[in-house]
Amino acid sequence: MRTPFGSITSLLVMLVAGCNTVDPDECWVNNTSGGFGDDGPIPIGAGVGATSSGDFPGGAPLDYGGGGEANPCMAGRFVYFKPSDFPFVTTVHHDGPGPGGYQQAKCNLEFYDFREEGAKQWHCPFTIGMPLRTEHMGKISAIRAANLSVEITEAVAADRETNFELPSGIFCEKFIINVNKAFKETYPYLGASAVKK
Repeated sequence: MRTPFGSITSLLVMLVAGCNTVDPDECWVNNTSGGFGDDGPIPIGAGVGATSSGDFPGGAPLDYGGGGEANPCMAGRFVYFKPSDFPFVTTVHHDGPGPGGYQQAKCNLEFYDFREEGAKQWHCPFTIGMPLRTEHMGKISAIRAANLSVEITEAVAADRETNFELPSGIFCEKFIINVNKAFKETYPYLGASAVKK
């Protein structure tokens, strides 16, 4: 089970498609500190804290810069989900001690795919539903439902089989199917589902 603070470490998922090793002459990050005379891009080797894993200095992804020239280390996928992306509301009330009730979250998750030739951004609208109380997992509050949803959607986005190069419509259809499957495999007694809006 996820703790309320456990999701902080997994809110950000960055899988670098290019640049497994960073060459300071080839890659740069935005100079958020304003040092080196201005706030423009500077080489990663200049000591701004970026690593070969493609970490985000200052909380921002590697970016373009340098007079419109493409940053060769920008390729990758960027996913940032948080519990507030899953606003669960009760659709079937339940006051009894046993399992029952139902809640849903209409979400519209945002995805980015960074390539040397440019960045692509799109949204996937869908609905996640689950009971208010289950026999094996007990009460599922709205915040617990949201945290479980963050966990599952991030895991699916991080999976190697998730192809960010697909057209957005096809990507979303496959993503929703895989979220639904991941809920059932990870929490078989939860009764959660993900369906297209």
